[in-house]
Amino acid sequence: MITLMKIVGSVALFHSIASIFFLMYFKYPIDLFMFFIFAFEFAIGILLFIGIKILRDEYYHKNYQSGNKK
Repeated sequence: MITLMKIVGSVALFHSIASIFFLMYFKYPIDLFMFFIFAFEFAIGILLFIGIKILRDEYYHKNYQSGNKK
């Protein structure tokens, strides 16, 4: 699950940033709708990485409480 979240988050971040740079390089006008779509995609990528951190903290906390210290 975490690996899938890493892949999807990385692709979302890369796609949103690369798309903005390509559009700026070719001087394509970015309207408000496109801005919101890329901002939403960027936010999804960031939230997936935050979710990974929360899942890892929860997993390690559960193992620590049950006595399975790794």
